[in-house]
Amino acid sequence: MNPLSISISGLARLVRVASKYRLDRLSTLGLRLPFWLTVLLLPLRLKPAPNPNVGTDLKLALIELGPAFIKLGQLLSTRRDVLPDSVSDELASLQDQVPGIDSTLALNTIKAGLGDYFESHFQTINPIPLAAASIAQVHEGTLLDGTQIVIKFRRPGIKALILKDLTLLESLAALLNKALPDASRLHLFQIVRDYRHVILAELDFAQEAANAIKLRALWMPRGKLSVPKIHTTFTRDNLIVMDRVHGIVISDREQLVQANVNLERLANLGVEIFFTQVFIDNFFHADMHPGNVLVNATDPANPTYIALDCAIIGALTRDDRNYLGRNLIAFFNEDYRDIAEAHIDSGWVPDHIDADAFEAVIKAVCAPLFGKTMSEIEFGKLLIALFSAARDFEMEIQPQLVLLQKTLLNIEGIGRHLYGDLDLWATAAPFMQRWRAQKTSLPDLLAELKDLAPDLVQALPNLPRNLLLAPGRIDLITASQKRQSQKLTSVQRALEQQSQRQTRQFGILLLSLAAIGLLINPSLGGDVTSGLSVTSIIIGGVGLQQILKGKG
Repeated sequence: MNPLSISISGLARLVRVASKYRLDRLSTLGLRLPFWLTVLLLPLRLKPAPNPNVGTDLKLALIELGPAFIKLGQLLSTRRDVLPDSVSDELASLQDQVPGIDSTLALNTIKAGLGDYFESHFQTINPIPLAAASIAQVHEGTLLDGTQIVIKFRRPGIKALILKDLTLLESLAALLNKALPDASRLHLFQIVRDYRHVILAELDFAQEAANAIKLRALWMPRGKLSVPKIHTTFTRDNLIVMDRVHGIVISDREQLVQANVNLERLANLGVEIFFTQVFIDNFFHADMHPGNVLVNATDPANPTYIALDCAIIGALTRDDRNYLGRNLIAFFNEDYRDIAEAHIDSGWVPDHIDADAFEAVIKAVCAPLFGKTMSEIEFGKLLIALFSAARDFEMEIQPQLVLLQKTLLNIEGIGRHLYGDLDLWATAAPFMQRWRAQKTSLPDLLAELKDLAPDLVQALPNLPRNLLLAPGRIDLITASQKRQSQKLTSVQRALEQQSQRQTRQFGILLLSLAAIGLLINPSLGGDVTSGLSVTSIIIGGVGLQQILKGKG
């Protein structure tokens, strides 16, 4: 990512908000800063922090920065392998509830999206929103045939704003990767890259509709999870129409108790649904926070779930699913060696890693848990601890595993809220044992061979010829690789020179901006902790650092 792609106004906004909320305190979380940045941040220590907990101030800063940053904070709240619990807990409380847009604008947006269908199919649309968030707004309505529906539409202009902030975040992450010694450990750019995938999914209502249709088709025969019917005729990229559904919000435990809902059954059913989605369907709802889950309490003794907002869906590759299952089963059996080998065999951890050392770390994380009862163990946090330990062994957390981790945390949190003695393992362990038995059964093996059959049939006729020609082809490939390596070295050298020039130019630009800021508000003679002065000093320091780096 080219640092020059960072807009000066965007960078200034980030620095101003960071100064306002004293986010320099994030350095106390184990992030090692370069000396030049430590010196530049010293004036901020003269300014009192708005709140004792840096997590609270980080949350307030993200709210002020807007919807893209709020959503990022929500995602970061699940990364307890990166942030301490005190910060993660604050970020987990981030809400993107905002005032609804003007009713006239809302109705005009809906009418424009529906086109001619509005007059021919819709009877009423309530101008008062049912719900309003930073990305979308929801209104109730009625079709001409009496069907109760809800209309969810994307806020006008929000997509362009979020795309702009995404570019800023990616550029900033790339810049921090160069500037901070510990940035690679925190995987800043990867976190932002994963976030792009999540936020773009939330912006695409046509994809959300397709996800909802598939999830509904998978679970309708099972009768344990329902999804509102999508009216595809009216659905667009920025607008989705679905049946209005009614249920008890999953977080309203008091109402569930009043309705005599069997909470133990409901909690265990949530676990069963999660593992079925991951290991059987390979299609799991990855945004199961309490706001997206309702309970159908028509039959209190046998309650079922209603899933809303299917924008974010997770899926694992066959190999990832198999190795994840292997990890879980090994954990149930206290087989720490197999956990270590599964990580290496899957490619999650490089094969040059010392398996004995890795096993010892895994045992240190997992073994103490077996002295506790099942109800005392939080399975989601265990997974986080394993991933965190694996990071020290060069494990790269893939986006699909992050979504899985986030979903498991949500499901387990909901389950324990409903039924404090939830024994997730008691439900999960038998499920995983049955799954393993199915994976080694003859029908499953035949199914895998069937999947591979087209490739095998295509390859067999050429196999003898390929074997005869293999030695010569290997020599050609080796010579070609040598030539390509020489070319890449030359290209890399040219790119490095270009990058140095761009870095110097970027530094000069930042220094110029800082000088303008100091001329407007002379810092040393006035308030050093003022927002403009601090912003100018920090931007100037970053500019100087970039110039020096460009010369290197």
